[in-house]
Amino acid sequence: MKGFKSLLVCVFVLFNAAGFAQTILLPERWHFTTGDNPEYLNPKFDDKKWALIDVPDYWENQGFDGYDGIAWYRVHFTLNKKFTGDSAYVILGKIDDADESYLNGVRIGGMGVFPPHAATAYDKMRFYKIPIKLLKKENVIAVRVFDMGGPGGIVYGPVGIYDEKDYQKEFNPPRGPKKSFYQLVTTNGLIAAVYDARRKHIENISPFIFKAYYSANYVHPFLRMVSLSINSKPLGTYYKDNTHVITVKYPDVEVNYFASFTNEDKVFYIDVRGKRSKVYKCYLNYLLQKTKVLVDSVEFKRPDDQAEKYYLLSYTDSLQTDDQIVAEAKSRLIANNGNLLNDEIKFMKKVFARAKFPKGISSKQRSLLEQSISVLKMAQVPPQEVFPKASGQILASLPPGGWNIAWVRDGCYSTLGLSRLGLYDEARRVLSFMLHTESSHYVHFVFKDGKDYGVGVAYQISVCRYFGDGKEESDYNDDGPNIELDGFGLSLIALCDYVHRSGDTAFFRKNYELLSSKVADPIIHCIDTNNVIRIDSGPWERHLPGKQFAYTSIACAAGLRDFAELSSKLKIGDSEKYNKAYMRLLAGIRKELVVNNKFIKGNVEAADSNAYDYFDGGTFEAFGFGLFKNKNFFRSQLNEYQKILGVQGGIHGFSRINKGDWYETAEWILLDLRVASSMHRFGDQKGALRLVNWVTDQAALNYNLIPELYDKKTSFYDGAVPMVGFGAGAYAVALWDAYSKNP
Repeated sequence: MKGFKSLLVCVFVLFNAAGFAQTILLPERWHFTTGDNPEYLNPKFDDKKWALIDVPDYWENQGFDGYDGIAWYRVHFTLNKKFTGDSAYVILGKIDDADESYLNGVRIGGMGVFPPHAATAYDKMRFYKIPIKLLKKENVIAVRVFDMGGPGGIVYGPVGIYDEKDYQKEFNPPRGPKKSFYQLVTTNGLIAAVYDARRKHIENISPFIFKAYYSANYVHPFLRMVSLSINSKPLGTYYKDNTHVITVKYPDVEVNYFASFTNEDKVFYIDVRGKRSKVYKCYLNYLLQKTKVLVDSVEFKRPDDQAEKYYLLSYTDSLQTDDQIVAEAKSRLIANNGNLLNDEIKFMKKVFARAKFPKGISSKQRSLLEQSISVLKMAQVPPQEVFPKASGQILASLPPGGWNIAWVRDGCYSTLGLSRLGLYDEARRVLSFMLHTESSHYVHFVFKDGKDYGVGVAYQISVCRYFGDGKEESDYNDDGPNIELDGFGLSLIALCDYVHRSGDTAFFRKNYELLSSKVADPIIHCIDTNNVIRIDSGPWERHLPGKQFAYTSIACAAGLRDFAELSSKLKIGDSEKYNKAYMRLLAGIRKELVVNNKFIKGNVEAADSNAYDYFDGGTFEAFGFGLFKNKNFFRSQLNEYQKILGVQGGIHGFSRINKGDWYETAEWILLDLRVASSMHRFGDQKGALRLVNWVTDQAALNYNLIPELYDKKTSFYDGAVPMVGFGAGAYAVALWDAYSKNP
């Protein structure tokens, strides 16, 4: 039975208000039901028997997987503050796809179109201006939502009520770097928790760091809304010394949240330290889920009337059956006199000590690079995971980002970053994971058009990504699977870069036969008659039928080149075979994708420069991966793309493609960082540092975490946060390139 629990008392909370001026954060748990009934907008309607789900989040993640159609949300809240002025704003984040929203039975707004002429507004923030008089002491918001297909619901962004002043401050801010993100994640690769700095509690604790075990079997938290009974306001919230430990500083106590790398267990730790009288009054509250939860605590007296108290939280289910896991962790804590927190800081600092830092970087850049190392470390699954083939995988983002899935593409950029940092053990583990998982599920796939879009031969690297248990996943939807071929080339680039920097030629020799037959040979098999890679789903998950994307051919050409060069150097295999294939692809790129010797277009099919995805920022990898070395050609490409994809209005960087939707045209940090590497390669260190420093300055105000996107108007963090390969890994590479004579 779900309920709000404490170690000593039982509490039920309906409303959580944060003391941020005239901002009211609405409760995270809303009543929810599928189906449609006009009575649901009535504030007096009895919704007690409805399900409870979290907002914002997709309803598919919360027990309603596969449901498309109309559903209703309702939330009750007490207004404990009196707003000033004549009007206020109800903010409901982004809703996928359409909504009709009501406050106390009065329609306050709606976006998108309901059937029969349905139209989406999934990319629009719901800002609904209301008269102050509509707000009462007791209030009900009801939201009717229509989902056209795929994930749906109130899915992203702030959800609250703002007065005019706070609304303008939050959503019409001045230009320049700014604070816009309030969630911190901690994990040891086994268990993960997200802390909300605005609500002052742990949003959830999950038994795994990845999104799904397999297929549509999603991972669900075993605890939600974990908080301590501390009435004072925090003085600060941050990552302690740029590690994985989340620290919240109060006037009389300090609270540290972390998963343990030193213990390597599925136990979440909360460390409370400070004045003894204050520490002993900190009681733990949490919202139970369906999983059986294990909770215990232990106290330690410290000198000068100080004390330290640890709370330990874990669970049991069909996979984690050890009901003594917390008791054993408590025994270790007692034996160690409660020094676990210090051990965790030492652990991550030892990782920093193993890493290589560029000379000449600023203190702000070093701080972000250290935090990026912690993110990379947190995002990798260790050998202790219950799924044997999961070990080594590295996620595209950490929670709450939503892309906590092991994409091949993101994993390769993570590997490039790890190798650049000299963290070779971690880099090798990513590569070993991809070389020893279950793949070749899409040797053949006949699409609805009757054509076979399968790879055509046995292969090893996934055509898209991996489930949490380590098996290949293709991200299948109504438009078929994603069968992407750039991962073959990217994995060769990352592997050869690792061998080059680490000197681990034994790894290359050991895996050569597999690499040649199931990675390099499939690339050759997929070269079309026009000498570029055949039609695939593309690098940005376009599903089928696809196009001949420039990025795919660029990645595969560079991968074959690196593989041929390393094979030749080590005198192993048929290096000439792979070099010829590389030269063939390079010739095809020049003929089919280079436009008037000025720039590279996004795909072979693109004919109209004003049409969708004619310009694709991924083409900069032709320079980043060193396929083209002519400075004039690079400058020409840069000039053309700055005119079309350059972001204006005080935000530095590029959109990914032209004529794209909100998501595709929001600034892509990966692209900015990769362009920075290319700019330095071609002599423009000033331009490279401009892009790198923009990312650095933004991250410095947002816990040194790097997002997937920036909002093009406000430069607020958007998309998944924190990004791993496309964020932390790419930043490490870009920073090294910006300060290196030989990128």
